[in-house]
Amino acid sequence: MMSDIAEILGLNIKRLRKEKDWTQEYLAELAGISVPFMTQIELARKQASLEVVEKIARALEVPYSRLFIQENSESKEENLPKTGEELLRKINIEINQFLKSK
Repeated sequence: MMSDIAEILGLNIKRLRKEKDWTQEYLAELAGISVPFMTQIELARKQASLEVVEKIARALEVPYSRLFIQENSESKEENLPKTGEELLRKINIEINQFLKSK
């Protein structure tokens, strides 16, 4: 079993990669590492050296420290609007609350 930090690293890499709609293959190519190694890092089955972490961070265009930040257990994505209509509804609620407070 890998350390918590390896799990955080793997989850962050996977999340950031998916936010960009990238495959493991594409990220591995950009970072200059093998696809199996990328898979193992994301699954926290292998530890990456700081040099590899830096390569991955550069490929993802994020500071390498971002890969080690533990997100809250409640996913931020769960709180995001899923559609444009939902977003507009939330904005309208916020505007109405603001106007009522004045």
